[in-house]
Amino acid sequence: MNYDEFLEYIEKNLLEVYEEYERKNMKLSDEEADDFISKCSLSIQQVVKNNGIVLDAVCIHREGRSLSPNIYLKPYYDSYEMGKPLEMIMEDIVHRYKEEMDNNDIEYVDISDYSNVGSNLVVRVVNYEMNKELLKSCPHKRYLDVAITFRYVFDVNEVGIASALITNKEFDKWGVGIEEVYERALFNTMQKYPWDIQSITDMIVDLYKEKIEHLGGNLPAPSEVFGDLPQDVNMYILTNHDKAYGATCMLYDNVIANFAKVSNANVYVLPSSVHEVLLVPEYEGVDPSFLQYLLCEGNKSSVGFIDLLSDSIYYFDRMMDRLIIAPM
Repeated sequence: MNYDEFLEYIEKNLLEVYEEYERKNMKLSDEEADDFISKCSLSIQQVVKNNGIVLDAVCIHREGRSLSPNIYLKPYYDSYEMGKPLEMIMEDIVHRYKEEMDNNDIEYVDISDYSNVGSNLVVRVVNYEMNKELLKSCPHKRYLDVAITFRYVFDVNEVGIASALITNKEFDKWGVGIEEVYERALFNTMQKYPWDIQSITDMIVDLYKEKIEHLGGNLPAPSEVFGDLPQDVNMYILTNHDKAYGATCMLYDNVIANFAKVSNANVYVLPSSVHEVLLVPEYEGVDPSFLQYLLCEGNKSSVGFIDLLSDSIYYFDRMMDRLIIAPM
């Protein structure tokens, strides 16, 4: 079965599996189950994600629920190709759908009314060139070689962030200027997602400690593994407390400026992904060409294409008090 045939199979059979799931778990009679499933519909749609990536997703629409999660299907097809039975895959999709529905009982909000967006309007940064087509349909601001877009956050829970991109359809009805929207959304983002700066050395130790906790302490102590880690590795991670879409922190008021002041140096900023940027004080011996190489190699080998932000490094000049694309 090729990928297109897999999608067709899901489209034809998933509701039947969902009906059986509800019948067993909700202890519905045949009549009740038939009535329940008659109020559901299913669609498979293409969803455009960051950097122009298009993913196929199945969505089960239930009567009386304004929002339904998209379940992306390519990972399930990969499991099928590795030998997982279709019946188990279908059950996995239904379980995922139920989990997300149970954690996202979200009330409908008309985001075309500007008075409704309140403190839930936030900013995101994306690569400008890779998202040119998408940016035609949504309000945005250019910044260096990225674009600042706006999203409405419906809910945040253990599953993730449920949000919607603000499009021209909503923006045109708002009747406000882009600068007002930007100021409001940036303020909200700073309030909801405070910034955090951590040295690379500390991050390595913290990640290892988390692994120890996850495995119940069955690993050597960090000091036994790493010894005396060097403290003069002058590279820091700037992100938010959630470590999700934290590259927006480079827009926050005075964060990089204050870091430069404390470091007593101008600062190179490496946009390593949409989730964080790296800060490198311009001390003696720092080679911007090497930093450029590090960023590009990291983007090729470590950063998923969907999370890629830029291949350019930025430079904060204390005299200019602004961030620019670093001259090379």
